[in-house]
Amino acid sequence: MIFALFFTEPSRGIPCRFEVDRDAMTQVLLDNVSPPLKGIGSFPQKVQTAFKNKLLVSCSCISDCMKTAFPILRWLPDYSIKNDLLLDILTGITLLILHVPQGMAYAQLASVSPIYGLYTSFYPVLIYFFLGTSKHVSIGTFAISSLLAGTEVDFVSQQENITYKIAYDHLVTSLNGTVNATISASDLPVVHDKIHIAMILTFMVGTLQTIMGLCRMGYLTSFMSDEMISAFITGTVVHILTSQIKPLTGATITKHSGPFNVILTWISFFQNIETVNYIVLLISTISLLFLILIKEIINGLLLKKTKIPIPAELILVVTGTLVSKYMYLNERYQIEVVGLTPTGLKAPEIPPFELVPKVLTSSMILSIICAATTLSMVLIYAKKHEYDVDTNQELVAYGVGGIFSAFFFCFPSCGSLSRTAMQESSGGKTQISSLVSCALMLVVLLVLGPQFEPLPNCVLSTVIVMSLRSMLVYFGDLKRAWFASKLDASVWVVTFLSVVILDMDYGLIIGILFSLITVLFRSQYPETCLLGNVPGTEIYRCVEKYPNVTEIPGVKIFHFGASIYFGNREYFRSQIFHHVSFQQSPCTTAQIKYQNAQGEKSKIVENDDQLFTNYKYDYLKVIIVELSAVGYMDSGGVSMLLQIMREFAVNKIVIYLACVQEPVLESLESQGFFNSVSKEFLFPTVHDAVLYANSECIDS
Repeated sequence: MIFALFFTEPSRGIPCRFEVDRDAMTQVLLDNVSPPLKGIGSFPQKVQTAFKNKLLVSCSCISDCMKTAFPILRWLPDYSIKNDLLLDILTGITLLILHVPQGMAYAQLASVSPIYGLYTSFYPVLIYFFLGTSKHVSIGTFAISSLLAGTEVDFVSQQENITYKIAYDHLVTSLNGTVNATISASDLPVVHDKIHIAMILTFMVGTLQTIMGLCRMGYLTSFMSDEMISAFITGTVVHILTSQIKPLTGATITKHSGPFNVILTWISFFQNIETVNYIVLLISTISLLFLILIKEIINGLLLKKTKIPIPAELILVVTGTLVSKYMYLNERYQIEVVGLTPTGLKAPEIPPFELVPKVLTSSMILSIICAATTLSMVLIYAKKHEYDVDTNQELVAYGVGGIFSAFFFCFPSCGSLSRTAMQESSGGKTQISSLVSCALMLVVLLVLGPQFEPLPNCVLSTVIVMSLRSMLVYFGDLKRAWFASKLDASVWVVTFLSVVILDMDYGLIIGILFSLITVLFRSQYPETCLLGNVPGTEIYRCVEKYPNVTEIPGVKIFHFGASIYFGNREYFRSQIFHHVSFQQSPCTTAQIKYQNAQGEKSKIVENDDQLFTNYKYDYLKVIIVELSAVGYMDSGGVSMLLQIMREFAVNKIVIYLACVQEPVLESLESQGFFNSVSKEFLFPTVHDAVLYANSECIDS
């Protein structure tokens, strides 16, 4: 028979055709033609080779190690001042315009003063400039990380206050009646400021991310499926909107945390709806309408002519500050404002390490969420602009930035969807734009900070709500997942409901576990089908999906779509019997013992024309098990395969194995499979097995 290969010669663009004329091959003949090397893939040899390669690299290439640790050394020497600097400067100015209002607004989500949001928009960005590998991601404050941090800060602060009150009441009771008794601070437990709780949370998140990066664990984020991340972000949008009910309306609402907090918060809002401050509601409505008008309508038209949009958030913040200051909104209408904002950079302080046990669990969850969210953006833009990023180095950059900024009054940072999209759409070429943003942010911190003290909190809340529009696109993922796979859609629904009804940390854990369950389900119940021949070719396709394919008389070709292991071996057995139903000739009712075919002479069909002609039988005689999708087979799978072959052999039906992968072949070798079955029953392709089966049927 003739195998043909078509390709185009690159130098001339001329179509070429190579033909290979050969007989059908068994695994034995293939090994004789191309014998494998013995022991080349053994585990000790792989470890030894990997160790030697790493040792040679680390000892001989110090400069490469420095460039890996500090990626700025790779791209900065090749930076084009002429082509890129102007665009990076303009992008940096645009980033600052977003950093200032978002930093102050997201600080509210983190339950700390707005000035700390500006710090978080400065220190982590500066560290990422030296250690990061992405050209477009914007590190700093982000809604999800801020809300998660704020939830933990509030919880720890509340617990400390309860502990303090209990200890104070107990001490007062014990000292009651004591003459000249005084209560000193040393007699009571310490109650930390919220920013100090945020600092130790930032330190722990950074430490965990650094450990993940140094241990080359960037792959762990792959356990978070796209549907799970999408549903988690969408559920978080509901939490963020719920958290902004009070500042947007001025209503008196009891703050809830833990499971069902979203539901309880909305119930509390409707129970206290008469406490709504209508001046606050009016300012919030006008601010939202202003942002929608500028960002959705005017900027939509303006961006067709220029890449620099109108800074709607900054205009709103400045206008809100001036109106509040000169109309005395705080004094006249009891509208909450930003309040005291210090000037300059605060001296570093050591985070309260005694709080590590209290924030460890939430730090683990927050570190994974921040890493997965930021890495997803990094990979998207790296693929779009065709450059490489190192996910492990990215984790180190996030982690070191978190550790460093924890000493400078910052809460956990993350990549921002809106700012990253703005940085890319504004034409930013490198992280020089982030450096420009840091330099301008320093001016804001040193000079302009106190000017924002009269700014109403409801204005910052509208900035938060408007920034969520970039995350609303994730709602569309449910529709796409539903048409692609019902299992993927179920992951989205379960994760979303868990996040909204329970809480974000519970939702994350449930989403990951449910995603893994769907993977196990797919591996336990993979796709199975029978294959038929596409006439005139050596191609075989599913007979149920492709009506023009032809099943070969007397031969069934069974496809199993996953690795065979202890979890699905019974399913493998049931499916092969389900698909390969047969009726034997009456003369074959006698039961015979299984005999291996070791030493039998090969019978090779030399012409494809014999494939569908000259049959002497009309009943099943050969089953070909196509194993191209089987990448692994454990001992239970091997024993089940042997059992199935014996059961069919009793009825004089032979099983051939086709497209056996190398790891599976090694597993069969190591577990003594070929002590019972000849390698003559293994074939490199389905077509080889069909031709061989046809020769057996003709000669029988």
